[in-house]
Parts: sequence; C-alpha cells; structure tokens
Amino acid sequence: MWLLISVILPLLIASSSSVAAKIHEKSCVIKSGGTNVTNDVPAILEAFKKCGKNGRIVFEPTTYYVNSVMNISWLDNVDIDIHGTLLWSTDIPYWLNNSIDVGYQNQSTALIIGGNNVRIHGYERGTFDGSGDYWYQWIREQPNTSNYPGRPHAVTFDNLTNSVIRGLTFLRSQMWTMSIINSHNVLLDSILVNNTGNWAQSSNTDGADTIRSSHITFNNWTVYNGDDSLSMKANSTDITITNSKFHNGLGIAMGSIGQYKDQFETIERITVKNVEFDNTLHAFYIKTWTADQNGYPPNGGGGGLGFASGMKLENLTTTGLRGAAFAISQCTRFSGAPGKGNCTNSEFQIRNVEIDGLTGTSKSARLASLQCSAVAPCTNITIVDSILHLDNGTVAGEYLCGNVANPTGFNCTGVPCVGGSATGEC
Repeated sequence: MWLLISVILPLLIASSSSVAAKIHEKSCVIKSGGTNVTNDVPAILEAFKKCGKNGRIVFEPTTYYVNSVMNISWLDNVDIDIHGTLLWSTDIPYWLNNSIDVGYQNQSTALIIGGNNVRIHGYERGTFDGSGDYWYQWIREQPNTSNYPGRPHAVTFDNLTNSVIRGLTFLRSQMWTMSIINSHNVLLDSILVNNTGNWAQSSNTDGADTIRSSHITFNNWTVYNGDDSLSMKANSTDITITNSKFHNGLGIAMGSIGQYKDQFETIERITVKNVEFDNTLHAFYIKTWTADQNGYPPNGGGGGLGFASGMKLENLTTTGLRGAAFAISQCTRFSGAPGKGNCTNSEFQIRNVEIDGLTGTSKSARLASLQCSAVAPCTNITIVDSILHLDNGTVAGEYLCGNVANPTGFNCTGVPCVGGSATGEC
C-alpha cells in the first residue's frame, strides 16, 4: 500500500502543479487589423477578458488602431507585453462625446486600466500615440483652451495596486498623459513622455498627475512638454520621484489643490532626488486656490481646506530655468472671477518643505518666490546648499517672501508679486 501511495502522490502533485502553471501562463496574442479603418479595440478587449487574470497579453511589434474608449479595470496577476504602437484616432467629436469620467475635476479619459498585480512591459519600444497635434490645434480654436469637457487623458490608472509599469513611451498625448487615481503601491519606471507637437504647440499636457493615491514611485522619467512635468494633486501621499529629467514644461508641481470648497485635502511625504530640469519654468512649485469660490471644476472653484507637508527635494540640477527655481502661489482662481481676487486668504497651509542641494543655471534672478497665505502662513520652509547662476555668472540671489514664517537656510530679500498666476510670480 505504501508503495502505491508513494507512486501515485507525486503524480497527483505534478498534475496539480501543471494545471496551476497553465492557468497562470495562459497567453493571448492580439492581432492588428492593419488599417485605421478597422478598430482594434474589440480584439484588445477580448484578449483582456480571456487573459486578464493569471495570464499574459501580447501586443506585437505593429500598429494597433484605437478608435473607441476602453475600460479595462478587472485585471489580476497579469503580464502585458507591448512591443508595438497603440495609435488613437483623430475623431475629436467621438472622444468629446464618449471619453470616460475619471471622478475628479470633471476630467475624462480615453483608457482606464485597473486591477492588482499588473505588470506592463514596454521594452523601451511600446508606445501610446495620442495623435495630439489634432487636439493641440483644435483646442486653440476654442473659447476654453484648458480643461475642455470631454478632452481625454491618454490613460488613467484607476484602482491599480501592487503593480509595475516599465519601459513605455507616450507621444503627443491628447491632454494629460497619465492620471493615477485611487491607486497604491505602483512603480512607474523608465518612462518617456514627449508631448512636443509636430505641427501644433501642445497645451495642458501634464506628464502625470496623482490623485487620492499613495506609495507611487516615478523613476527614470524623461518628459518633454509645455505644462506640469509631474503633478501631485488631492490626497497624494508617499510619492517618490528619482533619477529623472524634465524639459521645457513648468517643473514638478504640487497642485493645484484647494479647489473644492470646504473639502479637506492633503499632499504629504513627497521625496524628489537626483532630478534635472532643462528650460522649465520652475524646478518645483506649489499652487493652491484662493478661499473664494468662483465657478466649479475643472476651470472654477476655490475655498478648499487642508495642507501640503513633508516635501523634501535633494540634488536638483537646472539648465536655463525661466522663472524662480522654487515658487509658491496661493492665487489660483477662475479666470472669469470678478476683480483680481484675494491671493492671501487661502486656508490651505503649506509647511515642512526642504530643498537640500540645488545647482545650475537660471534666466531668473529669483531662486525662490514664495507667495503664501496671510490666513495660514507657510512654515518650516528650508533651502540649503543651493546656488544658481545667470548666464553672465551672477548669482541668482533673490528670495522673495510673502507670509513665510521663520525661513531656514536663507534670508528673504524682498516680497513676491501678488497676482493671479497659478504658476507663481506674475
């Protein structure tokens, strides 16, 4: 009897292991229709339905034509190999009418990806191409050139947990490249974003925005754009940005935040290390709405509560900054609001910010321009081991302060311009 058991038991174990392995390793290779007349979305969705749990999905080294929205939010323990290009259609009326609400600021998206233990591999060649030139030209002909209703983000990672996105390229995104919402424990590594238009100048094409998300790591990012390089918005906590280079945009942004009246929101524990800024407006800036509510999101609002705290930036290098390296503006306001607005009445507080190590060149004499609220002054602002030079060798030695309590490591040399600029300064 023992001999029989000793022979059968290993066979049963081997059989069970084989079945489990097959379930985990099922693979779906997606075939492209080969022309923009054929929408590849049905084939893509079918593959995710079959292999989106305990499987592998493969995009071949070809072009896939994405002519409709996709909501892929059920993923679990899946590898997604992207060897080719996903090209979004230029049917602007379709996207305006069908893009998916992301649940924040009345924003929308062309694609939602969500789930647990998702591994997306781009192999430095997988590409999302948003055909953005068409959007950039179109939006400049509209009365609202910023957050136009229905203009989609390229991709939204919504309720994505314990996941890795690596080696992807994003070209000419329709609007924000990436919104990361309600997501936790996600690494985004070796990502290239180039929203430089071929024949139209881009606008509102943030590299990525985090919202209600925690433990998000951006490592080895390269971003070319004309807006926020990366942006942390409401309830972004434990965000890390390392070993990255940002070109031509506005720099790393905290906010805007404080847009929803009486709603308490925070930005906490932000770490930035070993980052280069080339021709950006700022290296790092913080923007909050005023205490006055005028209109509603995405283009109106104000009156929000909360704080931004625990931000540490180390080893920053700049080339040709266009404005103050570090800026705070608590004057974000609806462009149609009456008068100039009150730029010092925000109840949203900024505190515990440390910049340790900032070198390079700037076109501005202002190393810092800190326009804080008189109602909730900025506290524990530290700038040490930081020196920038103008092209003629002069030190950028201006530290402009408004309602900054007990600054550390620097002396205020003047007051900032108080005006309606969301990006600091006037």
